[in-house]
Amino acid sequence: MAFITAYWSLDGMIVLMTLIITVHLYMTHKFNYWKKRNVLHAQPISILGNFKNSLLLKRSPGYLLKDFYDEGKGMPYIGFYILDKPFLLVRDRELIKNFLIKDFDYFIDRHATPNTTDRLAYFSLFFIKNPAWKILRTKLSPTFTSGKLKKMFELMLECGDNLDTYLESLKLEDKDIELDMKDLSSKFFIDIVGTTAYGLNVNSLNNPHNEFPKYSKQIFEVSILHAFEFLMILFLPNVIRFINARLFNKKVTAFLRNVFWQTIIQRIKSGKKRNDFIDALIELKGTHRDEDSGREFTFDGDDLLAQAAIFFIASYETSSTTMIFTLYELAKHPEVQNRLRKEILNALDEIDGKITYDMVMSLPYLDMVVSEILRMYPPLPFLDRITKETYKVPNSDLVLEKGTPIYISLLGVHYDPEYYPNPDKFDPERFTKENKRNRSPYVYLPFGDGPRMCIGSRMGLLQSKLGIIVILRKYEVKPCKKTLIPMNSSKMALITAYWGLDGMIILMTLMITAYLYMTRKFKYWKKRGILEITPMPFFGNFKECLFQKKAPAYFLKDIYDEMKGLPYVGFYVLDKPFLLVRDRELVKNILVKNFNYFSDRYNMADPIDRIGYANLFFIKNPAWKIIRTKLTPFFTSGKMKKMFDLMLTCVKNLDEYLDALELEGNGKTIEVRELTAKFATDIIGSTAYGLDVNSFKNPNAEFRKYGKMIFHYDTYRSFEMLAIFFLPTIVRLTRIKMFGKEPTDFMRKVFWETLTQRMKSGLKRNDLIDILLELKNNNNNDEDLKDFTFDGDDLLAQAASFFSAGFETSSTTTTFALYELAMQLEIQNTLRQEIFEALKKSNGKITYDMVWSLPYLDMVMSETLRMYPPLGYLNRMPNQTYKVPEFNLVIEKGTPVYISMLGLHYDPEYFPNPNKFDPERFNEENKRKRPPCVYFPFGEGPHACIGNRFGLLQTKLTLLKILSKCEVTLCKETLVPVVIDPRGAMTVPLNGILHLNFRKINTNAI
Repeated sequence: MAFITAYWSLDGMIVLMTLIITVHLYMTHKFNYWKKRNVLHAQPISILGNFKNSLLLKRSPGYLLKDFYDEGKGMPYIGFYILDKPFLLVRDRELIKNFLIKDFDYFIDRHATPNTTDRLAYFSLFFIKNPAWKILRTKLSPTFTSGKLKKMFELMLECGDNLDTYLESLKLEDKDIELDMKDLSSKFFIDIVGTTAYGLNVNSLNNPHNEFPKYSKQIFEVSILHAFEFLMILFLPNVIRFINARLFNKKVTAFLRNVFWQTIIQRIKSGKKRNDFIDALIELKGTHRDEDSGREFTFDGDDLLAQAAIFFIASYETSSTTMIFTLYELAKHPEVQNRLRKEILNALDEIDGKITYDMVMSLPYLDMVVSEILRMYPPLPFLDRITKETYKVPNSDLVLEKGTPIYISLLGVHYDPEYYPNPDKFDPERFTKENKRNRSPYVYLPFGDGPRMCIGSRMGLLQSKLGIIVILRKYEVKPCKKTLIPMNSSKMALITAYWGLDGMIILMTLMITAYLYMTRKFKYWKKRGILEITPMPFFGNFKECLFQKKAPAYFLKDIYDEMKGLPYVGFYVLDKPFLLVRDRELVKNILVKNFNYFSDRYNMADPIDRIGYANLFFIKNPAWKIIRTKLTPFFTSGKMKKMFDLMLTCVKNLDEYLDALELEGNGKTIEVRELTAKFATDIIGSTAYGLDVNSFKNPNAEFRKYGKMIFHYDTYRSFEMLAIFFLPTIVRLTRIKMFGKEPTDFMRKVFWETLTQRMKSGLKRNDLIDILLELKNNNNNDEDLKDFTFDGDDLLAQAASFFSAGFETSSTTTTFALYELAMQLEIQNTLRQEIFEALKKSNGKITYDMVWSLPYLDMVMSETLRMYPPLGYLNRMPNQTYKVPEFNLVIEKGTPVYISMLGLHYDPEYFPNPNKFDPERFNEENKRKRPPCVYFPFGEGPHACIGNRFGLLQTKLTLLKILSKCEVTLCKETLVPVVIDPRGAMTVPLNGILHLNFRKINTNAI
């Protein structure tokens, strides 16, 4: 049936309209931000804010910001919106001075931010945040002094000679030839960057097949995707992490990395000095300390390469476009061109025709021409900053909140007739000494201003001027038929004459496209002759789980129950086809017999989150197999026997805590999961991290605090866990951390403190730390471990996995066991009697062998795990296409395959009257009668839980201690029947809470 009305189509329309309205309301809820602050602002439109023309690539951001500048005439600033975020465009030159110079400490960072995974961009001088920026800037500044530039000029002259040779080869005498100036200038500046930044003699003008120009073109390739990526980096850094946009694609990154490190290594070996950027980076290589913050920053690897990469962009693209626009304007204005050529030739006559550094820097008219070009065509036509902390704008009531993006339109200022009369006219006379003196400050800033202005501005000017001199000294430049006059920088509306209608058409088109995309696979199983559950657009069959109305384990159980008699059934999570397997023989094949096809789980942590990704539960084969083999000895009977003494210390703490509660008489109500969680925390703290936590005496201990954070299922955390187990693509896009940031930082600190202390002292404690220390020392040269090392966060990941598996599973299992025993006192009494008899035999002392010798305790635990398995499903993913034996089914590589543990555990065919708690199901006779592969609370086969015996041991120990002292009964706060929390990734009571009454009993019988 449809879930709202009687018709799916009508349901779809309701859902679609609800989504549109929700998106509209969300994306417009900040649109009064500037109005509330009495700031003039451009009128935004829903979804896109004021950025529609740039997002649709109809108007460049530089000209869009100029439009805002012009619209705010007479005002010191104007507000605008990009999507739903408020931005401020500053017009007033005094405020510009404040933001760039006077109050620089408030605006030290740029708003533009690349993806953190794109290290070549993120750690470059242009983008890197303070205080690393300050260190980097200080270290690189000496590279661009006059003295250093003078030495580098000799390298540039070689490229100038190559340009001259190339032009001579074209035989341009007495005839006009059309040249692609972009191609010509690009090759010239690639040669300069190649020699000054990478130490290479590229000569792309005379060697067009060189790899350097090939990969350079890819960086500045004009395409819709690349333009959109640049737009995101410069204006929408919050979107970057979702779309994984990169300034340098992977091929370019690999090429630059290879070239750079070859040059660095060769230079270090030879000790040669070439007075180029490579020399400066060799000096930068290493660790540097920021005196203000006390932090240390290491520049090596890609962080070092990033500086050469951004030097490439800044030097190549800006100089190239400056020379192109200069030649374009000179072609249009032959009188200016002739005057400039005369200045160049006169200067050359004075020095015997040889171009020198001092000569280039001594030409006043050339400087005026280039300055005017940079006024009209600044390479990056805006500046951006972000407020570091709340800032009160001088002489106004405006307060800028921390994190507010601030933009300055260079085109707006450079084309303001108040500062530049007739601004569209190309007029180098604007930059005579007299006119420069008469002009207001902070209205000409093609390279920015203040501490964060372009570090290489003088070098950029030098190489641009060199190219112009080489060309103009011998050649005249004129427009041709292909020359666009004037250059067109703007376009009109995209579809209709009305932006509002455009918006509606675009929105509906996007929604229809999204609908078609998200339903394109919805007949996947039907086409293969497999019964599938009818999916819903956008959600698949996963709506209840996404809305946290039902726990995933119970969702899968519902599918299992609904498809009785079938070996398997198809379903969809969002748009992806999943397979649920019901047949126990097929379950056996997947988990055991054909394990080599299904050696990996489908669930996945983010590869950057090493503590999640590299732990035994998530890591993929073949690393999984090696780690499993190395860790298995930790869970042998001998090892656990040694650890048992550590556990007994925790039992003593539990015993003292129960005594302190004074449970005599009618007893007291206790929140059971908190009690069992404290005990589990103490055991994990002791056996995995070597700590005496004692959560009972120290309920606010950090170990307990962060354990709670990991398994606290609020809406956001629940969605994170859902994504990890069912939506790995979302995990990669949103960078979800398996354990959360704060718990991760805490575990890292505690783990390494303990490990370091243990290494220094040589102490052996028979715990996990001992095992991991041994692995660290003996297994880091394993050639099979390509992407894994027994060190750093990869090593910590194993302790973190032990924490989550040992803590959550044991505490919830104990909680549910006590709940069922409180419901059925006759079972509780039978179990207590068994415990009493065993304690009597051992003179009241709990021993390792005694815990394992209690058959009824084992039956109670087994039945609890049948009804409440900690993780109610298993999942696998075939690593190659798999033909299912006995069935006409082929499972394609990468298809998620799920097994409903709850479905099998509650199947009346295997467990009659399955909702009844009945430990007798697990007496020896009943276990023999039951078919295999229908009961596996810890999984089955090589991927079965490595610590299942450890988990059972601590759970049995908890029950044994509690039942030997107390009778556990229902109380007013007990929910009967128990309600499972629909938000939990694991099987947990609602809100993680379950109350029972504990009453102390007479233990004289022991």
